[in-house]
Amino acid sequence: MKVLKVVFLTTFLITLTTAKVEAADEAQRLISSLCDYAKGDNRSSMRKKLKQAHLKLRRIYGGVKCGPKEGFSGGSLLRISTYFGAFASAKYITQLIGGKAVGKPEKDGQTILQWTQALAASDPSKAEQLKPFIELYQSKAE
Repeated sequence: MKVLKVVFLTTFLITLTTAKVEAADEAQRLISSLCDYAKGDNRSSMRKKLKQAHLKLRRIYGGVKCGPKEGFSGGSLLRISTYFGAFASAKYITQLIGGKAVGKPEKDGQTILQWTQALAASDPSKAEQLKPFIELYQSKAE
C-alpha cells in the first residue's frame, strides 16, 4: 500500500511539473509570436493569435516583453512596433490596451511617448517616420 502511494505521488508530481513546463513554453511561444507580428505590422495575425488563446491584450500587456532584434534593444509590443515602423500594429495595440497603459512608464521609467520622442531625437533619419507614432501616443495617453 505504501509503495502504491509513493508511485501515485511521484506520477502526480511529474505530471504537474510537466504541465507547468508546457504552459510556460506555450506562453513563451505566444509572446514570441505577438512580438513578431508587432514587428511585421501584422495586426490580423495578432488578433487571430489572441483570439485563439482566449486572451485580452489589456490583461497581459505588462508581462509581454520582446527580446532584442536587429538593433532593437528589447521592450514592449508598442516599442517594437514603433522601432520597426509598424504603425498599424501600434494603432491596434493602443486601442486594445487603453490610455492608462499607453501613459504608464515602462521598466526604464519612460512612457512610450517619451521613448519615441527620444528615439526621434537620437536618429534624425527616423524623425519623420516617427511623427505619426508620436501623434498617436499623445492622443491616447491619459
